[in-house]
Amino acid sequence: MNPDPSANEAKDDGFDETSDPGSETGAGVSYRSPTYYELKAPPELDWRPYRPESWFRYREEWDERPVSGDPGDFPLHLDLDPTNRCNLGCVMCPRTAFLASEDDRWAPNGFGDMDFRLFERLVGEGAENGLRSVKLNFLGEPLLYPKLPEMIKFARDRGLWVMLNTNAVLLTRGMSEKLLASGLTDAFFSFDSPYEREYERVRVGAEYGKTLENIRVFAELKNAMGLRHVQTRAGMILSEDPRGREKTKADFISLFRGLGVAEIGFGLPTVPGKDYSPLNPKGFFRCPDLFRRVFVFHDGVAGPCCGDWVRSLIVGDANRSTLKEIWRSGVYGELRESHLAGDYGKVPTCRACSVPYLSRLGDV
Repeated sequence: MNPDPSANEAKDDGFDETSDPGSETGAGVSYRSPTYYELKAPPELDWRPYRPESWFRYREEWDERPVSGDPGDFPLHLDLDPTNRCNLGCVMCPRTAFLASEDDRWAPNGFGDMDFRLFERLVGEGAENGLRSVKLNFLGEPLLYPKLPEMIKFARDRGLWVMLNTNAVLLTRGMSEKLLASGLTDAFFSFDSPYEREYERVRVGAEYGKTLENIRVFAELKNAMGLRHVQTRAGMILSEDPRGREKTKADFISLFRGLGVAEIGFGLPTVPGKDYSPLNPKGFFRCPDLFRRVFVFHDGVAGPCCGDWVRSLIVGDANRSTLKEIWRSGVYGELRESHLAGDYGKVPTCRACSVPYLSRLGDV
């Protein structure tokens, strides 16, 4: 999902020191990036009071690293793709566009799942070196991975916060019970419309009523198990056409708050291959993720960016290097230096990034 366009208009540094989803800006709104925002959970659904002090210290460092420009010796967060397979063909997903055009740059080795031994090695190394959280998805649907509960338990047993994004189509009662019992701490549901016809047009292959029921049951089980610290969030990508947008947002909020989902997120779509650079006349952006997180795809290839679907920025291979070696590599250092020096536009992939530009397309 891509971020909200109006969040940080007054900022020109490319990052927001209030990007923590627990921070507040305005009337209960928290901004995670210049182009994506969330509505903070109401008191009865708020999970933050049930998190330990260590979580708040982690989030402080999450915000501080991009400001200081110091990446530390190890990432704070690790994004892993258990599988690059998916059960849907969503119209706004870059994966769908790549499959339609037979562009295999996003998956040069075809479809596959992450080797569980690789996962264990990466998370084990992270737990010993200051990693704080792991998120289990990138371009695939994590519920298709056969050992997903085992992944969650392995990471949680080592003290990490464990997150995942899911389309929730396969989120049966039994699966919800397994995920929660394994220690999942953050569940993010991608839904994309409060209206049945529009939802099923966008989320090709999904059933509106069945998926909503899956999310309702997950929230119900979470409460029944007394897991007040577990965060839930529902997010949708809005149309760039502003007509009817406010009603859509209001109906989406009403729908998911009624299901007991804590956070509500909205963003605008990214068009694969589009050059967004003309929309940033100031030409300056410091990507915060370069200083706090790294992405490892299902086959072990590592990248620095959530929007680099075609692997144009490769910073290492976790099959051959440790995460620490990748994090402190020369290629990663050069990339950070270009952003710190205000020269990020010299990196073609960064120049084409939508995050600093979608804010100019209109208020979501």
